[in-house]
Amino acid sequence: MMLPDGVSLGRLQGPLSALASISPRFTGAVRIEGPGGTGFVLTQSGNPYAAAFEDTERNLLLSGDEAYRYLLDRPSLDYELIAYTAEETGAARETSRETGCLVSGDGAMPAARTGSGDTDRLDRIARQPGVIAVSVFHEGFALQSLGSADFDQVAAVAEDLLRAGTRITADMDMGDLTQVVLETPAGKLIIAPHGDLSLCILAKPDANLGLIRLSIRGMQDRSS
Repeated sequence: MMLPDGVSLGRLQGPLSALASISPRFTGAVRIEGPGGTGFVLTQSGNPYAAAFEDTERNLLLSGDEAYRYLLDRPSLDYELIAYTAEETGAARETSRETGCLVSGDGAMPAARTGSGDTDRLDRIARQPGVIAVSVFHEGFALQSLGSADFDQVAAVAEDLLRAGTRITADMDMGDLTQVVLETPAGKLIIAPHGDLSLCILAKPDANLGLIRLSIRGMQDRSS
């Protein structure tokens, strides 16, 4: 089945339901590739509308609702997020209709049982005095954001800084990077790894940096 190329946002690992907390309005393809088989789930604004999966271990070929339910029941998947434009989404829907891969009802992606705690923690960080914006990003693309900022630019810059910091700590044998903090008279920028993803926080000059860093450390400990 030929689907639009789209733009890759990076690879993740975990249950399919986790996508609801990582990027609740995601539009595109969740491309699944692993030792157990290959397949995809197509979503628009967080709602799945097509799915297919070939389980090479069990010699199963699934499509539509059957494939979607099967993938939801898998405890962990290796998948790639492929973002679609409106035109690409239309083409993917038509192809899915022709091949019998549509999911009935276009139901919403169920929330991840393990992701709600992180969403709550993200909201608590955003509510701290002086915090302007907080974003979860991956490979330079913002996946979930709260507050007011140009999150596309923030994620791209934060990714560059995180990679530079990781390279510097490795070169100096300082161990794993836990946080990057930039502070100027105009404000503060805090970047930190968070499992397979990363966090970025923009704050005013008078924000309590200690409390913010403590909140980040709590999220990191939970994901480790």
